[in-house]
Formats: sequence, structure tokens, C-alpha cells
Amino acid sequence: MEHLGTYLIVAILALIVISNVYATFVVAKTYFEIKQRRLYQILFIWLVPVIGAALAIYLNLENYFEQKRSTQIGNHPNITDAQAVTLAATDR
Repeated sequence: MEHLGTYLIVAILALIVISNVYATFVVAKTYFEIKQRRLYQILFIWLVPVIGAALAIYLNLENYFEQKRSTQIGNHPNITDAQAVTLAATDR
């Protein structure tokens, strides 16, 4: 029973690290006109782990989908979110 607490702490830490790594990846692949923005977002992710990762993922995926909408399907800006998700998934 005493090992259960240890496993729980390790599992929580693992989830935090995995979410931070994923958020860092999302920020790293997002295009920024100001290059320091990427550095600041990555620092925010690792200094404020759960909230920083969730916020960075949300904001950068929204930005990524907006970029997809403006560049895909004959530069037609009015595609749906589902179409943007499909295009983003096939872009990898």
C-alpha cells in the first residue's frame, strides 16, 4: 500500500513531463515572425508545467489551423475546423 503513493507520484510526474514535451514540440513546429516568442513560450511551458503546456498547445494549434486555412484548398479561408484538422493530420 505504501508503494501506491510512490507510483501515483511517478505517474503524475510522467504525465506532466509528457505533456510538456508535447507542448514543446507543438511550439517548436509553429511558425513565428518573432523568433524569441518560441523561446518565451517554451520557458513558460517548463516553468508553469500544467497550465503552461495546456495554454501553449491550445494557442499554437489554433494558430496552426489558421495558417492551414489560409494556405490550403486553393487559398480559400473558409474551410471548417474538421477540414483543418484533417489537413493538419496529413501534413505530418
